[in-house]
Parts: sequence; C-alpha cells; structure tokens
Amino acid sequence: MPHGVSWFSFLPGFESLEHWLQGVMGASFYQKVPIHAQHVVAALFVFLCVIFFASIARAALARRGDSVLPDEKLTARNFFEIFLEAAYTLMKDIIGPQAHRYFPLIGALAVFIFFSNMLGQIPGLLPPTQNLNTTAACALTVFLSYHWIGARGQGFFKYFGHMANPMGAWWGWLLAPLMFPIEMISHLARPMSLSLRLMGNMTGDHVLLGIFLGLVPCVVPIPFQILGLLVAVVQTLVFCLLSTVYISLALAHEEEGHGHEH
Repeated sequence: MPHGVSWFSFLPGFESLEHWLQGVMGASFYQKVPIHAQHVVAALFVFLCVIFFASIARAALARRGDSVLPDEKLTARNFFEIFLEAAYTLMKDIIGPQAHRYFPLIGALAVFIFFSNMLGQIPGLLPPTQNLNTTAACALTVFLSYHWIGARGQGFFKYFGHMANPMGAWWGWLLAPLMFPIEMISHLARPMSLSLRLMGNMTGDHVLLGIFLGLVPCVVPIPFQILGLLVAVVQTLVFCLLSTVYISLALAHEEEGHGHEH
C-alpha cells in the first residue's frame, strides 16, 4: 500500500469528502499541498471506537453496581479504570487537590491521543496523530485552556500583567518591554512543541514499521511493533504530562497572588 494511503481510502464517499475538504480548506499551510482526508476519517474512526468501548465499560459498571472489585480478566471497564486512574494520579501529583477540576480535559486528550497512536499499529491504517493538523488542534486546545484557567482565576489584566512583570515589584514594570515579548514567545512555543513532538514521533515510528513490514513481513517487524507500542504510550504520557504542567503553572500564579493578598 503506498505511503500516505490507508484502508480508509477505499470507503464509499472518501474521494468526495477529500475534494470537499480541498475546496473548503485549500492547501495545507505547512506542506503547501492539497489537504487529504486521511486524518479526518481516522480521527472520526477513533471517536467511534472510544464511544463504543466507553459504552461497553459504562454498561459493565452499571451491571456491577457499587462493586469496586475489578473484573477477573482485562475488559473495557478494567482498561478505562486503570488508564484514567493513572492519568488522574499524575495530575494530582502535579496540580494537587484541584486536579479533579481539570481532569475531564486531560483525561479526554489522553484517551483520544492513545487510541489515535494505537491505530497506527494496525497495518494499513494511519494514526490521525501523524498529521500536524490533528496534533496542532490538541495542542491549541491545551494552550487556550490553560490561559483561560489562569485568566479566570486571577483576572485578565492580572494574569497577563504577570507576564510583563513576573517579579511583582514596581521596578519590574521597567523591564516589561523586554519581559513580555520573551514570555509570549515562551508561551507560543508550547503548542508548537506539543504538536511537533507528537507528530514527529508518530510519523517516524510508523514509517520505520512500514519499511520493515514491506521488506520482511514476518518475525523481523515484531521488535519494531513492540517499540511502536512503547512510543504510543510514552507520547501520550509526555503530551498529558506537559499539558498538566502548563495548567499547574497557571494555577501557581493564582495561588501566589492569593498569598500576597494574605
């Protein structure tokens, strides 16, 4: 199967969707080539898979009632409980008692990114996280969310004023013309880093696996398949870890402001 083409290409109406996207979106802003629908269809497929397995887990949870005992074997319920508990523990260690307020955001991103990464381990399918449009959308969601969290907690002018004068002293405003651009560049680099890191790792992993599957389809690709599973897990962890840190930093400024008031 040619590079950049997946089994989704054979779905009825795929070409029509691709032509429609190209007419609406035009060329990709970073590749300067027509937009392809592969990552859009793959992302929709991931959403359907998540909804399907989540529905199974929810039904199992309803049948078990208040029982906290896990199932005897790996089920959808066990998977989501283990996966989301690990994500919540990570957030609680970084953010603290307020972690539950932001868990829906990080938990949803963790599930979507993990399922998207794992889709690339199936021969003939491309992960949506291999495309910068997908990873940039996730990164921008985090970027806008943590700024909204910080501005809501401290107030708009106080939050962005901290970027101009992080020291808080009166003389710090003298350095504002220098500090504010530096802080803005630092913040703008965060979504770029999140999106490019995830896309680059998933692209490299998928290309490497595809090469060895094409050369020797039996036995030899197995170690690279295992490595791909590890990359899928690690990249999910890295994305969610950094996102949680950014939220924690926005909250830290809020707590610092309350500390000064007291």
